[in-house]
Amino acid sequence: MSIKKIFFFISILITCNCAFSNIVVTNGLTHKHKIKEGIVYKGFISVENTSKSVQNVKIYQKDYSYKANGTSEYNDSGLNNRSNINWIKLNTNLLRLEAKGKANIAYEIIVPKDIDVGSFWSVIMIEPIDEIKPSNDKPGLQIKSVIRYSIQIITTNDQPAEALLNFDSMNLNKTDGKRVLEIDISNNGQLYHTVEVSIQIFDNKSGANKGVYKSNLLSLLPNNSKRFSIDLSTVAPGKYNAAIFSTSDEDHIFGINTELDIPNE
Repeated sequence: MSIKKIFFFISILITCNCAFSNIVVTNGLTHKHKIKEGIVYKGFISVENTSKSVQNVKIYQKDYSYKANGTSEYNDSGLNNRSNINWIKLNTNLLRLEAKGKANIAYEIIVPKDIDVGSFWSVIMIEPIDEIKPSNDKPGLQIKSVIRYSIQIITTNDQPAEALLNFDSMNLNKTDGKRVLEIDISNNGQLYHTVEVSIQIFDNKSGANKGVYKSNLLSLLPNNSKRFSIDLSTVAPGKYNAAIFSTSDEDHIFGINTELDIPNE
């Protein structure tokens, strides 16, 4: 993940009706750019109105961070020392899409001189803002759920930078009837990564290789953390030695040795 964040808010008005946004982003929720100091880069976000009525869309920017426990924050600029929010200029902050209409929201990345090495990021928010008109024909509450899209704009300096992934915690849990190893990893380096975590398991007496098990790929920004899950349901109960590796798409590899005790449940 890349990670793709879609989150919800609910507006409650008089009368009773439920409606959902028909705006979709069609060219991805993560846009990555390799950059050089003092150069201007251009990109765009493609949106589509899938409904049969006109839809208005608000476009704005936020800083973004997250933690391995699943929480995430969207803040105004200035709180993230690796933010690129002030480098990015949007061609509009309001868009009117006709029924079944499509449009591109253009942005420019104006890279300053003398920037630090590594990755910088922020998000562009896409939020429908159609008016909600109360209806006198239907009693009660009208509830409108609006989907807001968060598009990450990740810029990485082309100069060498430090890669450092730390293993913060490891827990074996039962999730939806499966035995799952959950590993929290923090990115304490300077680079954005797409990360896969794997575990190689060995019998603690014979040393026999019992197999390699892997997580899904997840994106991981500097100064943030995520939880990686590995399904170990097929591993027999017992005591094992194990080697755990986190591998990025740039072939950075970090590892630890550990002992694994799988209970007979």
